[in-house]
Order: sequence, then C-alpha cells, then structure tokens
Amino acid sequence: MPFRFVEIGHHQKAKAGEHSYGDVILKRFIREENRRIVVLSDGMGSGIKANVLASLTASMALNFVCEHKSIAEAFELIFNILPECSVRKMGYATFTIIDMIGDGNVSLITYDNPLPFVLRGGETLELDWQSIELASTRYAGKAVASASFVPSLGDRLFAFSDGISQSGLGRTSEWGRAGAISYTQKALRECPGIAARDLSEKIVNKAELNDKNGLKDDASHVTIHFREPRRLIIATGAPARQERDFAFARRFGDATGSKVIAGGTTSDLIARELELQFSNTMLSLNDGLPPISQLAGVDLVSEGVMTLSRVEKLLRHDEISWRGQDGVAERMARLILNADLIEILVGTAANESHFDLEYKLRVQLVKDIAELIEARHLKKVILEYF
Repeated sequence: MPFRFVEIGHHQKAKAGEHSYGDVILKRFIREENRRIVVLSDGMGSGIKANVLASLTASMALNFVCEHKSIAEAFELIFNILPECSVRKMGYATFTIIDMIGDGNVSLITYDNPLPFVLRGGETLELDWQSIELASTRYAGKAVASASFVPSLGDRLFAFSDGISQSGLGRTSEWGRAGAISYTQKALRECPGIAARDLSEKIVNKAELNDKNGLKDDASHVTIHFREPRRLIIATGAPARQERDFAFARRFGDATGSKVIAGGTTSDLIARELELQFSNTMLSLNDGLPPISQLAGVDLVSEGVMTLSRVEKLLRHDEISWRGQDGVAERMARLILNADLIEILVGTAANESHFDLEYKLRVQLVKDIAELIEARHLKKVILEYF
C-alpha cells in the first residue's frame, strides 16, 4: 500500500559539559524532483571543532547528493576537503545520508555511523547492505555501506550517531544498535501514534539515562515515518470580492483535519457565512498577544498579523527552544509541526484605512511561513488565494 507523506523528526543533545553539538543534521526538500534528503554527520571529538568538521561534511554530502554524484566520488571529495585536526593529524567525520524520492525508492549511505534500521509492522526489515570501497590508493581500506528499500505505509526509518548506540559504555553496559532497536520497538508498542520528533527525543533521553544523565558523547537521532498525512487548514484575511465570502468560508468548513483562523475579521466572516457560534468567553494566555476566541469546530482562533509574525519567528528555530511556552503563536506553530499537509487560504482584500500595509504584511508573512514549512520542516504547503 503506497504512502503519501513523509514525517521527518529529529532530536540532539551535546556531550555533557559542551555547549556546541559535535553532530550536525541537515535536511533539504527539492521540489522539482519531489525529493527529500537528510544528512547526519558526527565530527571527531566534541564541541566547536567537532561541529566544524560535521558541518562541513554534512553540507558537502548534501550538495554532492543533490547533484547526483556517485558515492565514491562524493566520499573522496569530502575527505580531500576536510581540514586536518592539528592533534590527530587527520580530518574526520562520519556521515549518514538518507535520499528519498517521492513515493518510491529510499537510498541509504553510511560511513562509520551505526547502520540505520527500518521497522515494518514492529519488526526489523532486513536490508541488503553493500560495502563500496574507494579505488584511490590514498583512501585504501575506506568504505561506505549502502542499501535501498521501497517504503510501505507505516514503515519507520531510524538513523543515529554513536552517542546513542555506545551509551552506557563503561558505566553499565553498552546499549549497542540492538539495544536501540529493542527500546524503539518498546516505545512504539506503548505509544503507536507517537510523533517522529517525540520518538527521537525519547530515544536521546534514554541514551542520556544510560550514561547516568551525563552523555559521554554527542547524541543525535532521526526518525522518518512513511504514513497517511495529517492535515491542517489555516484561513487568514478576507476575499478581495465580497461575493466570494461564502466560497472562502465553505472551503474552510469542508476541509478535514485541524483548523486555524488567524484574524478577527476572518473569524467573523467564517462564523457569519457558516452560521457558527462564538463562545461567550475569550482565553488570554498572557503572552503579549490578543486573547483566543473560541468558535465551534475550529481548533484555534487568533489575531492575524501579529500572531503570524511570531509564528514565522518560531518556525525559524528548533522547537526545543520554545517547547515549554504556551502562547497563541506557540499553539499555532505546534499545530503546523504536527501536520504534514498545510493548506492556507489567503484573503486578498486590502484595508484602505491601513494603506494596504496589513494586507501586504499578511501576504508576505504567509509566503515566508510557507517557505519555512517546506524548506526547514519538509512538509507540503498549498496556498490558495481568494
């Protein structure tokens, strides 16, 4: 059974005592090819030096894969370019590359990271790993592991750095790749619908616990879930022509999934056209933004431009930096991150009393948010203008 959406989540923690991640995760969506690429690189050591090595490796690997270079060619180019560590006299970083093309093939390439694994129906899917050695005499003995598979609905793919697999080493017992697999299976039995990013966080936290709450190495984890989409529709603004009001409201009302309205005028319009009732109470979250209205059948009703502006800023940062906050914008951003397909209905009516400023701000904010959702979070966005 084919899947239609790919949920990608990750979580990272630095080695105890370090403020910089020695691991780096990069993601890219290539719209023209309907292609999603994820790279995880682990730099030698920890801290700033490791971060520089991992950043260089991850960015080069991502660019080379995007350009369809061969594995051997990309591998050799990376090691020719990496700066040499003054202490160890070598430039070194591991990497894992996940290349997903539409609803079809997934290619995996790994160098010195734990091998990724796939769970299908709760059981590990055996992948045919191939070893590809470099022809260059300079890199004799170096090899990458490569495998591919065609995902089915419900499959989950996991990739991680050795801070996960080697957790517990020297204190209890090394967790190992088998321990990571077993714990992941247990976590999914307990919570089958867990979000990808939440599952990654759970596994990183378990690795930290294995190390007695003091990670001995940077720990990074990526979860990819191939499944049916979760949908979200956002309405903001009013149609340019009043006769389009009902079509705008009907389009919103007929949508499936979670629903958000951003804007007082927008919520009044939808309530009027669909004959919906507001609750008598409004909820203030003490976040500096206007309170939330409550409208039957709608998950969130907020103010417009100010809220969207804050949502745009939140989406530029990792969720962990604002996870503990519960403002209006945070609630909207979480609904966006929990969805796979986000439809945004944009009313293009200009407000002459504001010299079109609010209209221009709204339209630009929506475009910026859509670009962030697709480029940074690898989700699909559909913009519809009225």
